[in-house]
Amino acid sequence: MMENGSKGKLIEKIQNCDNPYLLKQLEALVNREKALDPLGNFSQEYPILLESHTSRDLRIFKNMESPVDNPLSRYDTKATPYFFYISVLMLMISAAILNSISHDEENLFIAVFQAKTAAIYWSIWFVYLLDFGLILFLARKHNQKIATGEFIFRIFALAFPPLRMVSRHIQNIELVWVPFFGWSQSNEGLLKLLKRKFSLPMIFIALLILPVLIVEWKFYDEVSTFLETDLTFLLDMVQAFIWMAFAFEFILMFSVSNERLDYVKRNWIDVVIILLPFIAFVRSIRLIKIARLTQIARGYKLRGILMKARQGLIFANFFYRILTIKPTFQIKNLKKQLDKNQREREEIEEQLIELYRVLKAKKAT
Repeated sequence: MMENGSKGKLIEKIQNCDNPYLLKQLEALVNREKALDPLGNFSQEYPILLESHTSRDLRIFKNMESPVDNPLSRYDTKATPYFFYISVLMLMISAAILNSISHDEENLFIAVFQAKTAAIYWSIWFVYLLDFGLILFLARKHNQKIATGEFIFRIFALAFPPLRMVSRHIQNIELVWVPFFGWSQSNEGLLKLLKRKFSLPMIFIALLILPVLIVEWKFYDEVSTFLETDLTFLLDMVQAFIWMAFAFEFILMFSVSNERLDYVKRNWIDVVIILLPFIAFVRSIRLIKIARLTQIARGYKLRGILMKARQGLIFANFFYRILTIKPTFQIKNLKKQLDKNQREREEIEEQLIELYRVLKAKKAT
């Protein structure tokens, strides 16, 4: 129970408070006093319910010293910045391959282009395999522990190497290597800073989908005749650049975020934009095993639909990013989030009350 002195100080603070928002929150809480009575008794038995929550860490810690007290740490500290640049290259190659398969008919030039870029991709992939093997070797030889979360992330990076672009330290997952920032502490402050820096550039990049759509839908023949070339490859590469930017931003933010599942949920449109080319690509690989032309035709049609769906999502994403700049939209959106969080809080409190009643009933028997 709150001591009289503390209660008196709280009452005094409330009397001196002129913040209408805070007073409204206090009023809503006091109005639920009877409903929360069981929690008052519960908190006396379990004082942990009265402990203050951990404050948000909005500080920025960059260019920090990473651990170098053993060979494994020293290797990861030195290798990670190089893998950023290699992973950016792998992301560019992935974008070129994944975004050059939206054609409705076979194109020899595209086929040769894909074959060469795929060969480069797999050649570089062995560097990641060597890196992974070396990490395991150093950890075992020097009896060093690898952070489980980062180890799993590195396994996924073997499947899709661009994930290695922004890595946590192999032994200290609180440290993440970010370009221009070096080794930085992964916290909410760093994530918010990166969001601000990516906000405007991503709007302009998403805007690039407009000329692509206009040319594809209205002026393809005219522009193609004027430039005396097939625009298919050029338009694909523009979309590859857009896709690469979305993937780069997502991988960076996902790697820095400490609440990765929540980040994925909040940015599901970006996830779909990134994944759609993979679905089309898997479909195209399957087509290699199919001999009948009718099925091949259906496959290309499906790929075309998937690419159009991605274009639509990028277009929608562009408008959403524009809306988030408007204060009125932000206020309404954030108010909805506040209401949702309040409902979730009340649901959790109801669960605690139910638990209290169950425990009380058990003690009574």
